[in-house]
Amino acid sequence: MRFGICCGPGSFAVQVNSQPLSSLPRLMECLHAAGADFVEFGVAAVTPEADEREFDTLRAALSGFALRVEAFNSFIPAKYRITGPDVNLAAVLKYCHVAIRRCKALGAEVIVLGSSGARKIPDGFDRDKAENQFIAFCRAAGPLAAESGVTIALEPLNKKEDNLLVSVQHGAELVDKIGHPNIQLLADLFHISEDKEPLEHVAAAGARLRHTHVADLGRAAPGFASNGEEDFIGFFRNLRRAGYDKRCSFEGKFDDIDAQCKPVLDLLKKRWNESQD
Repeated sequence: MRFGICCGPGSFAVQVNSQPLSSLPRLMECLHAAGADFVEFGVAAVTPEADEREFDTLRAALSGFALRVEAFNSFIPAKYRITGPDVNLAAVLKYCHVAIRRCKALGAEVIVLGSSGARKIPDGFDRDKAENQFIAFCRAAGPLAAESGVTIALEPLNKKEDNLLVSVQHGAELVDKIGHPNIQLLADLFHISEDKEPLEHVAAAGARLRHTHVADLGRAAPGFASNGEEDFIGFFRNLRRAGYDKRCSFEGKFDDIDAQCKPVLDLLKKRWNESQD
């Protein structure tokens, strides 16, 4: 298993989020020294709605570092609806075309489609119609991903955040319905734990799995939760049963990324090794 960190531009709830591009060298050097195998940014980092010059600034800032940005999350902004009465599929796909191409240029192999703001079913809207809209979007986005050689990983969220895709089990069913090799699945231990989904559903997802996220209790940095430790070993054991050993990112809250990054990665690697049956 290769372990990374969700951080940097466009990422969720990390101390360095709001810092300028000038901070990226320090961040990348910190992650590399801590033993990260890769880094995961938010898609907003590649500024899909800006011209190439702005993107080139980011690309230049990242050049020369050993770590690659192999994964991206937060794919679709909320203003680009993919379910509900206001869907403009052509506009969403135009955005996706630029976003996917730029993510690939930075090293992306997987782009995570959580994006509850874009996909959440509006109040009063027919659920079956919304799911069909989501499937139609994914079938249209699949060829764009294939063209760039990346995989879009559907992210099941928890019921507090979403009402469309809220379990790994349902995610596996959607991947099968979509039927495109570049649309696959993510398993996120935080969301699984929030809704008490059986970890056996992770094993059952099998070859559909293309990416994973973890966090400790309360979405804390692994090893730094105040009320115990999340069941990393159980999660990793079911990933092994699924035949999955690709990538795993910590997505959550650092109190001090410089001090906590290495202990986080060391703990996750230790728990992975301990998860062998």
